[in-house]
Amino acid sequence: MTDRVIVTDVADLTAVLDSIDRVAAVRGWRTRRPSDTARVEADARSAQVALRMPSPVVVVLEIDPDAADPLRPVDATALLAARPVPGAVADGRRGLHGA
Repeated sequence: MTDRVIVTDVADLTAVLDSIDRVAAVRGWRTRRPSDTARVEADARSAQVALRMPSPVVVVLEIDPDAADPLRPVDATALLAARPVPGAVADGRRGLHGA
C-alpha cells in the first residue's frame, strides 16, 4: 500500500524527505526517495536563483516492511494533518500528478 506526498520546497528536498521519514516512521512508513534527489535539489536551487518557481516533486509514502502492519493503509493526508511537515502536502487522492 502506498500514498503520495507532494514536496513543494524542492530546494530543500533532502531535509523535507528526512522530516517526512521521521513522522512516518512512527506509523511504520517511509518515503521512496527519487534516485536523483541531489540533482533535483540542485536544479530547484538554480531555478530559485533565476527567480523561477521550481516544480514540485511527488514522492511515494510506503509501508516499511520491517516496522509496520502490512494491512494498515498508508494515508499521507492523515499523517500530515496530524504531524505537518513544512514544504510537503498530501496529494489528497485527487491524482493531481498522475497515477
